[in-house]
Parts: sequence; structure tokens; C-alpha cells
Amino acid sequence: MRWWTLLLIAAGLAGGYNWWSHRSPGGAAAATATAGNDGFVAVEMPTGTPRDTVLVLAPPNCPSEQAQRAEALIRELTDIGIPVKRGSSFSFNIENPSQEQRTAVDRTVEVFQQGAPAVFINGMGMSNPTTSQVVAVYRSTRGG
Repeated sequence: MRWWTLLLIAAGLAGGYNWWSHRSPGGAAAATATAGNDGFVAVEMPTGTPRDTVLVLAPPNCPSEQAQRAEALIRELTDIGIPVKRGSSFSFNIENPSQEQRTAVDRTVEVFQQGAPAVFINGMGMSNPTTSQVVAVYRSTRGG
């Protein structure tokens, strides 16, 4: 039953991405163009993600290598004292998005599609970063 749920989620995300990419030109190329030296790209933060909290997206209760990397990352960040929110999906609540927002959403979806763990911090995102990369971006983007 879990595999069907994951399959449905993946199919929905793929369909949503396909629909969204046809609405806004430059989707995948834009994500690569904005990658910084640390590997993180500017993204539209998923709705409900608190500022100064690391969002880690990965399949729940899964024995896969990707899910295990996510769990290890969450443990390491928690041990350091960095706030972490774990999830397995995301959404956006944007009315009449600007071209910039559409491009940022495309980059968010691309990060998520690259595989777990997908990590989002204060407007930046990356697939499968190291703990040191996450800590560096968290510290450089943290407010106040």
C-alpha cells in the first residue's frame, strides 16, 4: 500500500512539474544557471516552511539509501542545534505568480526531483547536500 502511495505522489509531482514547466520558459536551465559555489540554488520556499528552519524532504519510513541519508542529516543537524522540519511533500500557495516566482518554483521542483534528501533553507535548495553544506548555507542565510 505504501508503494502505491509513493507512486501516486511521484506521478502527481511529475505531472505538476510538466504542467508548470510548460507555463514558464527556462525551467531546468534556470536552476543550473543560478547554482552557487556551494551547490544550493535560489528557490521558492514551500508553503508552511518556517524561516531559519531546515526543511528536509524524503520518503517516510523507508529503508532506501536516500531515506537513510536524510535521517542521518536530520540527526546531525539536530545535534548541532539547527532547527529541522522533516516532510515528504510540498506545496505552494501563490496567487498570480510573477515570472520570477514561477522560475523559483521550477527550481524548487527540480531540486526535489533530483532525489532525496531534498533540502530547503531560507530561499535556497539542494538535493543530497552534506551536513557541512547545509550548516554553511543555514548560517549565511539566517536572519537576525
